[in-house]
Amino acid sequence: MTISEDFVMPDSERLLLDGLRLVFPDYRCAVYLPTDWQIALREAGGLVVARRVGGVVREKRFIDDGMFNVQTYATSRSHASWMARKARAGLVQLTRAQWGNDDGHFSRFREATGPFMTTDPMTEAQPDFSRFTANYMIQTRARRRGLRKETE
Repeated sequence: MTISEDFVMPDSERLLLDGLRLVFPDYRCAVYLPTDWQIALREAGGLVVARRVGGVVREKRFIDDGMFNVQTYATSRSHASWMARKARAGLVQLTRAQWGNDDGHFSRFREATGPFMTTDPMTEAQPDFSRFTANYMIQTRARRRGLRKETE
């Protein structure tokens, strides 16, 4: 038996990062905080860290309902707040447009927790940096690929 590509969900984390790179073309967008984050942040003035932290596939409609954590880092509180609000607005706009890549597209946006300033020992030790965090539920759908032949 060959498994149909129609049942393979899109890489929703990649979709999220591709979308955020459109929103922030001048900032580094990554899944994890880079080891050179202080240098990257000082050079660009901002940094976006976004990754999937949970979610489920709604099988009947082939919808991936993912939970995503989006963090914005900047050299001031006001700039980190603006970035967080811009990230939210950009993701809403991209979802309304059903934006996507070759793998899939956004189909629904819901906010779990809106942007709020967060601190931890790492950021508290760096008074020149601020971080905002938000969590979003974003549904994605795969691009229709067609059925694969049994001989493949």
